[in-house]
Amino acid sequence: MRRLLGILLRITFVTPVLRFLNRRKITILMLHGVAADREDGGWQPLWPRLTPARLDLVLGQLAQHYQFISLDEAIDVIAGRKAPPKNGLVLTFDDGYRNNVTEALPVLQKHAAPAAFFIATGFVETQASYWIDRLDYALQQAPEEARLIEALGKTYDLRNLDRPALAEGYRRLRLGVKNSVPDDEQMLAEFDRISSELEKAAGTSIRDIIDVDRFVAVATWEQLASVAADGVEVGSHTVDHCRLTGIEHDEVAKQLAESKRVLEQQIDRPCRHFCYPNGDHDRAVAALVGEAGYTSAVTTDNGLNRVGDDLMTLRRYPMPSSTDAFSNLLAVSGFAELPVIRSLAGRL
Repeated sequence: MRRLLGILLRITFVTPVLRFLNRRKITILMLHGVAADREDGGWQPLWPRLTPARLDLVLGQLAQHYQFISLDEAIDVIAGRKAPPKNGLVLTFDDGYRNNVTEALPVLQKHAAPAAFFIATGFVETQASYWIDRLDYALQQAPEEARLIEALGKTYDLRNLDRPALAEGYRRLRLGVKNSVPDDEQMLAEFDRISSELEKAAGTSIRDIIDVDRFVAVATWEQLASVAADGVEVGSHTVDHCRLTGIEHDEVAKQLAESKRVLEQQIDRPCRHFCYPNGDHDRAVAALVGEAGYTSAVTTDNGLNRVGDDLMTLRRYPMPSSTDAFSNLLAVSGFAELPVIRSLAGRL
């Protein structure tokens, strides 16, 4: 059924029709790290990164049908201050990985594609790794016998798995812990415990490589100030990359204000835009973002953005990464959000 649906979509010109119907809406895409695979056979994250070559390919496909615009321009359009371009598209990068500067930015410049980088300021200050990368590295370095993991009453047996199975086990472990605790403090404590045990068994940790690692290193203030001066929009991703719906509103306000203050001080530019860590937001949190002085905030909710939409809950799609242009164009077209497709997808 899925294969038949795919064939029908290709022959019915669905993507050109949707682009025409949605030509005045704004598409925002979400990326994280962008790094080339290692040629020396060294470690590769289980949480995959888009390679610069694949980014180049996909941007070339999108450029034939969309206009790359800045987030500032998109906000002016959605706020009704500027006429919509035809099929405007914005690129956003979460977390502030160093490879956004060293490997993604040259590809963006090749395609004249503006971008926004969302930065968790505490990680730039400390140059520490995100927990997701620390766990990934520790899991891969640990001996097989250490990969029988107890977490919050559940057992995850990740021993003697090939790489695809280990990647799936790693995903289940992440989601199992994240979905079992109500706030970041408990979640981070559990991931710290698991990672520490794996690191002890491995005799190494991500701290041993992070300064030079192309996958997990975080951008420096010098790099961020330089790209901001060249036109990259640098926005806030909080101080600690915390899920804002799981902490008190006073702490939310501190995270919003402090990250904005530090960013403006370090890059010498206004910090106008915000990105919700993990996409977590609600009406109260969104109101606090506006009160903190941000012009916009992006979520991880899928969909397109139209004139008059709430600037504090902008929708995004994950950056498509197929080699097939039709698949990539369909993924960002708004097709999946059509009511009939949602209904059909639930039945397949």
